[in-house]
Amino acid sequence: MEPLEQVTVVMTLMKRLVQVMDHERAILKSMRLDALPDLQDEKVALAEAYEIEIARLRCSPEVLASLEPYVRAQLHDAMCSFQESVTANLQALAAARGVVDEVLRNIAESLARGAKSLAYGARGETGELEQGGQVISVAFDRRT
Repeated sequence: MEPLEQVTVVMTLMKRLVQVMDHERAILKSMRLDALPDLQDEKVALAEAYEIEIARLRCSPEVLASLEPYVRAQLHDAMCSFQESVTANLQALAAARGVVDEVLRNIAESLARGAKSLAYGARGETGELEQGGQVISVAFDRRT
């Protein structure tokens, strides 16, 4: 592959990853978490392709050296913008995780406070209902 083609592939991957991360932040902002899994599959595939292409460029510094200065400047600007988008995405993901963890903690505390409530027994008598379960905060990493 020609040097300009290699750089074009990297820049295209970065552009698409930024679009996916922007969409992901919009989903997080609206708290439509059910829409995340499909988007995350695409994000993982793009990120893996990006890592492969960046590794190729790192292994062959002469590729970048052979490019015109204005192409290297465009690549540099694109990489800076990409890093800003990655940082914003990481912050949004951390904030969303914090919100979800707080909601789970509040649910657990609410259940603990209300665990002993009146219930009917097998013969119609009333008694206290014992707590049957426990809510805990769990985080899953969907990367494969």
